[in-house]
Amino acid sequence: MPVFDTFEDDLDDLAERCADPDPGIRRVAMMDLAEAVGPDAKVLLLKGLADDDATVRAAAAKALDEHDGADVVEGLVRSLEDADADVRRVAADTLADKKEPACGPLLIERAAHADPFVQAAALRALRELVLPDALAIALKALRSPSAEVRREGLGVVGYLKAEAALPALIATAGDPDAGVRRATMVALVFLRPGGPGVATLIAGLRDENWQVREEAARSAAKIRLPEAIEDLIARMDDPVWQVRVKAANALGRIGAVEAVEVLGHALGAEIGNLRKEAAAALGEIADPRALPALEADYDDPDPDVRKLVRWAIGRCRGT
Repeated sequence: MPVFDTFEDDLDDLAERCADPDPGIRRVAMMDLAEAVGPDAKVLLLKGLADDDATVRAAAAKALDEHDGADVVEGLVRSLEDADADVRRVAADTLADKKEPACGPLLIERAAHADPFVQAAALRALRELVLPDALAIALKALRSPSAEVRREGLGVVGYLKAEAALPALIATAGDPDAGVRRATMVALVFLRPGGPGVATLIAGLRDENWQVREEAARSAAKIRLPEAIEDLIARMDDPVWQVRVKAANALGRIGAVEAVEVLGHALGAEIGNLRKEAAAALGEIADPRALPALEADYDDPDPDVRKLVRWAIGRCRGT
């Protein structure tokens, strides 16, 4: 007699529990099916999406995170229209983790849905598929009355890095919703120094919302945007330390020799992360004028900062 049950026995047991009159037992069975493999387990979970009990449907939607295939995506897309809000939310979260390009047309269709929640969920699932056909519906989403839909539409545009979207991005940079403006700064990462749209990104460094300023600094760092140096130096005095950290990082990546003095002052900041970014930036710039400030911080109490300070000193000395 075998000591352990076979996989088939386990699946038979799960199938029985999926049909139990008690919704609590069915819900736990859905949770257990997340650990099962094979098409039979997936079939049980897809059936669970149509269960009479909302908690069972939500558990099935969550468990499908471990299963792939066009049928899974189609089932989750249908669940975006579930009568229960929790089921819709779980289905949207699970769907966002799926990367099934073949289901792009289905998601694009739902991205034009009348329900803003369904629209936003479909756009979020489309984002990492990077489908050129999704650009038109994403641009349309930027005109939606729903800020959530506009944010998710910007996510699609950002992944596509389409220059054709630039006029729309310049418009959303002035959106009344700070989350939309922040998403715009992320989407502008495809800009090139000296190209159109640079002024829009630089304006983001002066936004009233600190998260927009932070995101603008992050994009300026990725682009290595020299036109942003003046505003990034100004951001080294930002009231929010997270913005100062990103500004320091950007100045280093750009190689802004104009920022040596302000970065040297940042080595005396109370925030360890800011001192670390300032030291790293000075090492990237590698200007000997930074040596006095770096040598003064040679014995920084933070070991990570000390390591970067000593590396930066070597860079500034050309060794």
